[in-house]
Amino acid sequence: MPWKEPGEKPREPREREPRGREPWGQGGRGSGPDLDAWLRKFRRGLGPFGRGPLGIVALLAVLVVLWFIVSGWTLVGSQQAGALLRFGRLEKVLQPGLHLHLPVPIDRVQIVDLGRTRTLSDETRLLTSDGQLALVDYYVQYKVVDARKFLFATRDAEESVRNAAIVAMRAVVGTHTLQQLLVRSDDAYGNDARTHVVAALASADVGVNVTGVGIQNVGVPSEVKQAFDGIAKAHEDAKAAQTTAQAEVARKQVDVVAQAAALKADAESYRAGAVAEAQAEVARFGQILTQYQAAPQVTRHRLWLDAMHEVLSKNRVVVNTGTGSVIVQFPARHPEAPAAASSSPGSPAPATSAPAPASSATVPVTSGPALQGIGA
Repeated sequence: MPWKEPGEKPREPREREPRGREPWGQGGRGSGPDLDAWLRKFRRGLGPFGRGPLGIVALLAVLVVLWFIVSGWTLVGSQQAGALLRFGRLEKVLQPGLHLHLPVPIDRVQIVDLGRTRTLSDETRLLTSDGQLALVDYYVQYKVVDARKFLFATRDAEESVRNAAIVAMRAVVGTHTLQQLLVRSDDAYGNDARTHVVAALASADVGVNVTGVGIQNVGVPSEVKQAFDGIAKAHEDAKAAQTTAQAEVARKQVDVVAQAAALKADAESYRAGAVAEAQAEVARFGQILTQYQAAPQVTRHRLWLDAMHEVLSKNRVVVNTGTGSVIVQFPARHPEAPAAASSSPGSPAPATSAPAPASSATVPVTSGPALQGIGA
């Protein structure tokens, strides 16, 4: 008797579906799907290939033909090479053209592009010869020339090229200072780096040809950028100071040359004047010599008078000859006109001023070495 809740009517038994409509084909006994019916339907869909063992063989043959058609050939381009692998082992290298082979997964073909230039670029931190840390951005360009070596000479040919490039960059950067790396042209670095890369790849022999190596940029890491900028500014200030000093030296040199030319001109002028004066003295001495030879005593006395006049005419003096009776008086200078005008009429004359002579006529000299000799 089926269980029921209180106040609920008893459940009616479910009607049994027809045998042909049972989903599992066994009248609901749970024995599984009707596989025979499904196989019969599938064979009817295949047509003549699904009837008997021959149909199965024919079907397999068609599948094999389709398998060969789809994956049994490979077209290699003009700038390419193909490595034919049979069960993972290299059989041969396929040249450009159409090639037939066993289908996948028996045979596999790896295409290698030989005409394309491959570029490997990276940015790394390297130490310079002066112990500075440089941030170097470089690139390496290469082409594959041997597909067999490129694929199987090493585990990863591109990684080998990268390692060779790093070795070359360390060799180049490690032999230069940071300042040299910043001011030197990139072409010179590229030539040195290419030589090192070729030498490093020659021992590995990975089947590549290096076409170009270059350094795109050389800088400093961000951690030391501020300090490096300070060093660069100091270098710029030093260069500016040097330029200013050189300009000042050039200006001083021009001034010195001008002063030297002026001194030379003055010296030439002085020399010409001294020579002319000496020549004039020589000519005057020649004239005096002629007069002296004609009248020695008179000429001697005249020379003495000229010398005394030249010496004593600049002073307010009265000369006593020493005999006590004869006085040689040279003309005294008159007081300056402005000095006389500045003094008041009632003020006494200064004590230091010499008395004005009674007349402007010069008292003749009546004695002297030459005259005393003549009088004697």
